[in-house]
Amino acid sequence: MEAIEETWVNTTEAAEITGYFHAHIRKLARDNWNLPEDQRVLRIRRRSNRYDIWLPDLIAYMKQTGNGPQIHTKRDE
Repeated sequence: MEAIEETWVNTTEAAEITGYFHAHIRKLARDNWNLPEDQRVLRIRRRSNRYDIWLPDLIAYMKQTGNGPQIHTKRDE
């Protein structure tokens, strides 16, 4: 298994790394930011107009939830 770099990533970088939509990552960061610090699943830092997420927490969250990005396909009707 590849080692996860211990670093802060912004929501755009997190979306590129995980394959999730940027809006989903931003909502995840905002929802965690609004929780009391002892209840947060992810470590979040708030910048002037953006959020930074601790990458190891994000990867652990993805593995725990087991939900990855959904592949959208055109439905045949």
